[in-house]
Amino acid sequence: MHEEFLCFVPVSSVTGKDLASTILTQLSQLGLNLEHMRGQRYDGASNMSRIYRGVQARVKELYPLVMYTHCCNHVLNLVISTSSQLPVIRNAIATISHICVFLSRSAQRVSIFQDNVEREVSGSASSRPKLKPICATRWLVRHDSIIIFVTLLPAVVSAHEELQQENKQVEVATKAATLLNSVQKCTFLIAVLVMQHTSGINLPVSKLLQKKELDIFAVIELIDSVLDILRRNRSNCENVFHKIFDQAKN
Repeated sequence: MHEEFLCFVPVSSVTGKDLASTILTQLSQLGLNLEHMRGQRYDGASNMSRIYRGVQARVKELYPLVMYTHCCNHVLNLVISTSSQLPVIRNAIATISHICVFLSRSAQRVSIFQDNVEREVSGSASSRPKLKPICATRWLVRHDSIIIFVTLLPAVVSAHEELQQENKQVEVATKAATLLNSVQKCTFLIAVLVMQHTSGINLPVSKLLQKKELDIFAVIELIDSVLDILRRNRSNCENVFHKIFDQAKN
C-alpha cells in the first residue's frame, strides 16, 4: 500500500536546525517511521544544503542512511541560468517583464491591449493566449511566456503605438514609446527567438525531472538526446541561426 502526504507547516525560524526539527516532527506526526527514510531532496539554499549545519546535515546526523540529493530540476535551472548571462538575453527578459507590468497596470491599458489582440491575433477569444509575466526564478518555466509573447508581439507593438499617442498622460506616452523602441530592435527580436528555440530543447527534460514517477533510464535517454541536439545545433550553427534570423525578419 502506497500513501502520500502533502501539508503546509508554518515556521518561525529558517535556520537549518529549526527547519530540520520542524520537518522531522511533522513527518512523525503523520505516522511515518523515520527509520525507514532513505532520501531527502531540497534546492541548493545554504540553510538546506550546508554540509555541517544545513537541514540535510541535521537529518543525516540523526538518520545516517538518509542520502541528500540536490533537486535535479533545480540544478538544471541553475546551469541554464548561469549559461544565459549574455547582456542581450538579460535585456530582452527585462523588456518582456516591463511590458507585462506596463500593460497590466491600468484598466485603460488592459482594454487597449485586448482590443489590439482581437485585431491582430487570429482565433476565438477563448483560444487566444494571454500575456504571461516572465518567471523570475525558474528559467525553463519562461518557455511558455516567451512563446505567448512572440504570438502576441503584433498586438504588443500596435498597443504601444496607440499608447504613445496619449496626450493626457505624458508619462504613459513616454514609457510606451521607450518600450516600443526596445521591442522593434533587431537584437531584441533575435534574442527572444533564440530563447524560444533553446528553452524548447531543454523543456522536456525539466518536465520529466518533475514527474512523480521518475524513470532514471528515461531521464538519461532524454538528456543524451538533448545533448545530441545541442551538439548538432552547435556544429550547424550558421544554418540554425539563419532560420532564427529569417523568423525575426518576418
